[in-house]
Amino acid sequence: MKQSTILLALAVVALASCRPSTVDDANDAGGTASPYLARTVVGVRMLSNDANYDEAGQYLAEEFVRGTFKLGEDTKIEVINTRKGGMFKWDKNEVVVSFGSPKPYPSIYHAEYVFNKLYQPGLATQMDAMPEKEPLSGPAPEGTSAERPAESATGLAAKRDTSAANDTATSVSRVTAAATQLTAPAESTGKFVAYPGLGDKAVWDPTNHTMHVLLNNHILNVQVKTADKPAVAQQRAAILANVIFHEVVGDYYAPDDSK
Repeated sequence: MKQSTILLALAVVALASCRPSTVDDANDAGGTASPYLARTVVGVRMLSNDANYDEAGQYLAEEFVRGTFKLGEDTKIEVINTRKGGMFKWDKNEVVVSFGSPKPYPSIYHAEYVFNKLYQPGLATQMDAMPEKEPLSGPAPEGTSAERPAESATGLAAKRDTSAANDTATSVSRVTAAATQLTAPAESTGKFVAYPGLGDKAVWDPTNHTMHVLLNNHILNVQVKTADKPAVAQQRAAILANVIFHEVVGDYYAPDDSK
């Protein structure tokens, strides 16, 4: 009896495997947008710059904003979407989300240059004094986000740890504790205060209650115009930035939870 039951189960499985696919008969994943066949290539969203950003309301759900700021169900939130982000308003409070440009920058180096010019005054002046470096990869990597600055005795290349302790061949993952960073860490300069553990670099503007964040080739600004204490406003701006980047970059973004 037991053997016949097993044989019957095997027969059912064999018949099911012979049936034509009802998901995509022509194996045309691009035409049907099948969730099974049209898989996203890993990391394809991380550095893409061929499409404009969505409106803020697409990245932040109204209920998430309500929960982050501890708002009651009776509080009405007005969502105003703009070309580079949007605004969430309630009573006399506002949360303004904006990107540095309508779509991602051509590379992380373009984005970092703009970020430093705007939010790292001292570093920007030093950077402008240095000659522009040609990319190592080619022949024409511009816009592919694959370019790196050429080796030189100054700048980012000079800060690389080339010691045996930082040899990537000594680790299975090819990543060491002192692995080369594509961006220089944020510094507290001018009116901006460095905020570690968020994106590739982030600074907080206490005057305007705004968090400015660089991640890959994206620049994000989150302004919290509420009656919250500065420390609370700062923390909530960082939470919103993490959520937005998770939506922009995808599941490949893993924020630093140490803060």
